[in-house]
Amino acid sequence: MIRIGNAQVSLERREVFVDGKPILLGGRAFEVLATLIRANGRVVGKDELFSQVWAGTVVEDNNLQVQVSMLRKAFGDRSLIQTVPRRGYRLAAEISLEVPGQALGKSVLRSVAEPVEPLDERLSVPVPVLVVDDDPSVRSALGRLLRSQDIPHHLFASAEALFEARLETPCACLLLDMHLPGTSGLEVQDALRRLALPWPIVFMTGFGTIPMTVQAMRGGALEFLTKPFDEDQLLALLQAVRARAVVEGRKWHHARQVEEKYQRLTQRERQVFSLVVGGLSHKQIARQIGTSEVTTKVHKKNIMNKMQSRSLLELVAMHNVLGARPEGLGGA
Repeated sequence: MIRIGNAQVSLERREVFVDGKPILLGGRAFEVLATLIRANGRVVGKDELFSQVWAGTVVEDNNLQVQVSMLRKAFGDRSLIQTVPRRGYRLAAEISLEVPGQALGKSVLRSVAEPVEPLDERLSVPVPVLVVDDDPSVRSALGRLLRSQDIPHHLFASAEALFEARLETPCACLLLDMHLPGTSGLEVQDALRRLALPWPIVFMTGFGTIPMTVQAMRGGALEFLTKPFDEDQLLALLQAVRARAVVEGRKWHHARQVEEKYQRLTQRERQVFSLVVGGLSHKQIARQIGTSEVTTKVHKKNIMNKMQSRSLLELVAMHNVLGARPEGLGGA
């Protein structure tokens, strides 16, 4: 669940509660709310909202205004959604992620707020399997199996225990039970995604439904296992999943490094950065931002130094990484 002030929102179940009481929202209004939540405080332009909520449909501006007005009324707080003149809208409230009884606003990774050191591509990376299941017999059996194969692992009885562990590595994978005390595996999956954690997930369940499986796969799960499962098949699956975890973990590391460098840029340098990778010449950039070509060249040199880029091609690649980064709470 996502907490916004005195409200709770489940994007998976499309449910909204204010002061613990359910409120009804139309489909368009909910999509507007979901888009603003995903932006996590960023101003969302009208064009972006139209493309997300009315994809492929031509609508008038007042349709968006009506949906925003409905949201403000439903939440009983006109200041919740802020209108930014000539730019769009933003959610003017702190967003946190939680499972019942435990806020998940902090990252599971201890290193997420610390400087990120590069991973040496030549070295093998340990990939622990994180087992989250409230059944002691399942945890015990999986623990024995993983120990017998010398696979590093951690066993957790609840989502709260996982999020309190503050683990060290982005190179890990999850064996996640679908039904946990006070929450669901799907909610944990969504929380991890919003925290921008790269861990591949394999779901486990004693019984599953097609809609449940579809939702898990759409959320990025790699596999959906029905208990009891064959040990040899599980080990073969984990071999592939752990290899995937290394790839995703390295990508996470690289994205974090690029983000850290980007944060060193001034607001003007960020503007010039976007124009440079867009293919504009120094003269065109100078005209667009209202400065001289000499000043523009100085900005570009500073950008290359701060981003530690050796070429324009490398700078473009970094810009692509920034453009692809998640907008959830895990973003820097």
